[in-house]
Amino acid sequence: MNRRIAFAVFCILHLSACAVDHTTAPPTAGSGAATNAAAASNAEALVEQAIEEQRLKELGVQPGTKKAAIMMKWHRTIREAPDLKAASPAGIPPSQTPQGQVVFADGMMRVTPAKRAEFWSLYARVAAAHLPDDCYGQASSTAISSRLMAFPNLTDEDTDEYLGLVVAMLHASAQHAPEHVPTPAERMAASTALGKLMMTEVKSKADADHLARVLVNRSAASIADACWVTKVSIRAIDRLPPDEKDVLLASAYHQAVVAAAAAAAPAAPASSAAPAPGSRN
Repeated sequence: MNRRIAFAVFCILHLSACAVDHTTAPPTAGSGAATNAAAASNAEALVEQAIEEQRLKELGVQPGTKKAAIMMKWHRTIREAPDLKAASPAGIPPSQTPQGQVVFADGMMRVTPAKRAEFWSLYARVAAAHLPDDCYGQASSTAISSRLMAFPNLTDEDTDEYLGLVVAMLHASAQHAPEHVPTPAERMAASTALGKLMMTEVKSKADADHLARVLVNRSAASIADACWVTKVSIRAIDRLPPDEKDVLLASAYHQAVVAAAAAAAPAAPASSAAPAPGSRN
């Protein structure tokens, strides 16, 4: 199934990467020193505002709107949180990097089951409203999520809820909250429950063919096949009882942590081959 479907991009963190350095050159002696310092400070403020506005525009959000104010509120919360600054002195890594994916998945594995369920319910609600039948021409769940969870698709209320969940996830990771790693037996039971719910989505021979092509050979399945299964998976997971839903979500994030950590780890140096038995040095 689509194990990485919940890897939604939290684009607000990109704003952190362009913070303006607030240091200024030491004022020179003389009566114009204070004026020069004030002018420099004003220029920095103007540049920082311009950068924030441009970043918002790139994310599809018009500066000066309620949504922009919500985003900047959460951006300030992230920047000013002592535990987040201590955990990431150089700033939280962008979500599209392996390091950022580790932080995101680790935090989602550590938040409460209620928070994980809330995140998925939001994701499923946005998918029901905005995910097209061709999934934007993408087969990758990460690519689909990046397009789906774009801020233009979110209402002001969705944006506030989404970024609040992201901040909760960041705190959980920074504070090393207890992990939830389901047992193999729990995963098997939850997967069985999910499979039964997915069967209720099969209404025709065409639906059965979509599912069969993905299950038999996903790499050869069409975009239409993969998208049908993706949309059905989202709905089915959202309909699961709370315990089974949390097992699947926690398992997916645990696997994502392992995969992202492996991608972020530096490559091991190649070792010299051992001499063959009986060979001479």
